[in-house]
Amino acid sequence: MKAKTTVILFGLFIILLVFVYLFEGPLSEQSRKKAQGVPTLFPGFALDAAAKIAVKSTGKDVVLEKKGDAWQITGTDGFTADPEAVQNALDTVAGFKRDSIASKNPGKQDVFEVTPAKGVEVKVFAAGDTILAHFYIGKTGADFFSNYVRKEGSDEVLQVAAVTATFDKTVEGWRDKTIFKFPADMATRLSLKTAREEIVLEKNEKDEWHITKPEGAQAKPEMVNTMVTTLSSLSALGFAEDYDTAKYEIDNPQLTATVILKDQIEQKLHIGKKNEEKAQYYAKSEAKKTIFLIGKYQFDTINKTVADLKEEGKQEAAQKEAAKDAGAPDAEAPPPDSLDND
Repeated sequence: MKAKTTVILFGLFIILLVFVYLFEGPLSEQSRKKAQGVPTLFPGFALDAAAKIAVKSTGKDVVLEKKGDAWQITGTDGFTADPEAVQNALDTVAGFKRDSIASKNPGKQDVFEVTPAKGVEVKVFAAGDTILAHFYIGKTGADFFSNYVRKEGSDEVLQVAAVTATFDKTVEGWRDKTIFKFPADMATRLSLKTAREEIVLEKNEKDEWHITKPEGAQAKPEMVNTMVTTLSSLSALGFAEDYDTAKYEIDNPQLTATVILKDQIEQKLHIGKKNEEKAQYYAKSEAKKTIFLIGKYQFDTINKTVADLKEEGKQEAAQKEAAKDAGAPDAEAPPPDSLDND
């Protein structure tokens, strides 16, 4: 019985090896060569040449323009576009291939919704408004993971990986939600200032965090690292309606968090009042005009007291544990209510 089982397992192993060889070897190579031989929808499309993207759909008409090294949303008060969203859109256009043609019949364009009346129209321009790419995104494919796309001036309707969400966004969907972006391990100093107190934490030569104000103490490393990491990649959930710092209590914040990096660059965040309806907080980086909305979990991660941050000493912890074992009341617990014997 054991010998039979061994033979079966050995046979399965050989079959597995054959599959690995075929799909990682000859078949994989054939697939790669085949993909390389498929013509792109927009031959010669150069990502670096793109200077403007116009997206038009039902109820939405968004134009993004490159200003220097950044992309801005036209028709807004200088809103910055999310660089990753823009790059993803351009990469998608460059990656369109004519390898899955769903139809060449002009009469079916309405069915696939790749017409100006029904589709999402996308134009990519170079400087001087020279068109680099012009196409329509139609309805979702039957597999729910694809879209139909047609190049302007062509009768070919292609089926491509789902792209509607990449292009069909509101102005807020295109906006850059990045508040901070810096390497967390570059932080050497963190201060938290409220109306009640100011806490200063500094990293020593061993990369250990210590509280230096209002008292000297070792800080909880995991908690401080989580705070710094949260600030280093802080992204908003939304935006304030305007730039009125007084209205959102940014001028008189409930918390100001300041991070000093190794190169002495300062990153400062002011957190104002709470938006009760959304359970979010208005926040503003000193380096940006935009007033953002951050989540309660983000606020709670940053908003710590000395008691939260202070690492309990080994001796103090041992004394507390011994007191608990002996049945002594917790020193931090409130005293029991006194009895009135009168």
